[in-house]
Amino acid sequence: MQRLYDRYGHEIYARAAADPVFSAEVSDLAASFREELEQEAPRAAKLLAHKTTLHFYLLGHAHAVLDLLLEAAIRPDDPTSPAATDPDFAAKRLGALFHLAFDGGLLQLPAQGDGPNASRS
Repeated sequence: MQRLYDRYGHEIYARAAADPVFSAEVSDLAASFREELEQEAPRAAKLLAHKTTLHFYLLGHAHAVLDLLLEAAIRPDDPTSPAATDPDFAAKRLGALFHLAFDGGLLQLPAQGDGPNASRS
């Protein structure tokens, strides 16, 4: 998750800071992931308090995002594909996953100067 965040998170959060509607959609999606998990699998929700389990849960969701993006690329005219009908599909989903990862302690903000474009010595 840290690698995904380092690659895409800064742009997603910058967009969320500039666009309150986008920010609300990302936050609502993160809340729906939490709620869905707690309602459908209360025992699994307790397991997600463990970083390793949470990491694999979030990677499963990231895999689903990739799967839906591939489906949209192969079947662009499919009206049932959320990735084909919503141009912000991946950004919203990843933003929501980043919320959950931060809440679970899997992600940390980089130290000053450690952003994706910082020079390495």
